[in-house]
Amino acid sequence: MGLVRQFHQTYSMPDRLAEHAAPTLDYERLSMRVALVSEEYAELIGAVYGPTARSLVEEAARAAAGADEGVRDVVEAADALADLVYVVYGMAIESGIDLDRVLAEVQASNLSKLMPDGTVRLREDGKVLKGPGFFPPDVRRALGLDGAG
Repeated sequence: MGLVRQFHQTYSMPDRLAEHAAPTLDYERLSMRVALVSEEYAELIGAVYGPTARSLVEEAARAAAGADEGVRDVVEAADALADLVYVVYGMAIESGIDLDRVLAEVQASNLSKLMPDGTVRLREDGKVLKGPGFFPPDVRRALGLDGAG
């Protein structure tokens, strides 16, 4: 979690852990956070099953967001988040993916989003936008698939 907290500090994003605040799902950026989880899940599905499957997941995520009943269960959400992390690491292990190396590469890329003057550009929903110095993560290299070992 340290890399993500560094990202939050660098981009002046909320960190309720640092504030020692009680867990909650009552915050302005919740929809954006869930959308990011859905977006990355759809990307994974597309990588494994193809673009049609990805489109189906994206469509389902939009429908789910549109059906928001306002029910918020922080305990169930915490359990689901922990389970997601656990099964994602399990998939990485079974796939031979050194996720720590890939995360380090993604972190370097994420930290390159700052503007040259050190400021941050945010989308309307609070997502950090890419500055001119942004470089995409070289996941192929992190996986050792670039021929360099």
